[in-house]
Amino acid sequence: MLQVYSNNLAVAANTVFPFNNVVIDKGCAENLSAPATIQLNKSGVYLVEMDGFATPDAATEVSVQLIVNGVAQPQAISSFVPAAITDTRTFGFKTFVRVLENNCPCNCLTSPTTLQFMNGDTAISDAHINVVITKIR
Repeated sequence: MLQVYSNNLAVAANTVFPFNNVVIDKGCAENLSAPATIQLNKSGVYLVEMDGFATPDAATEVSVQLIVNGVAQPQAISSFVPAAITDTRTFGFKTFVRVLENNCPCNCLTSPTTLQFMNGDTAISDAHINVVITKIR
């Protein structure tokens, strides 16, 4: 299980969220490998839960989307259209990510699966993001 979060972020448009804090890092199935990248190191099914809030820098749609191995996941996106620039709103989603075996001992992977959380087309400020990843199978 892994839980990471960041507070008081300013995130540019089309940029991944960095994580500044690790709450729980239990086991070796998942880990924060870089400030903005989570690695899934073993085959199986993972539950990915993301929640947060943000204030947009413009009164246009705000979105956060899960990126797996560089590919945007259409089932894992959260968005809102603010009424004004000062309109802070919450966002979040839950989804599953399946990591396939590659014939290594102990289900470890020679090439881990990477997860990132991408801010959409609008810069945001005063953002908070929290991610929990649990290997369930």
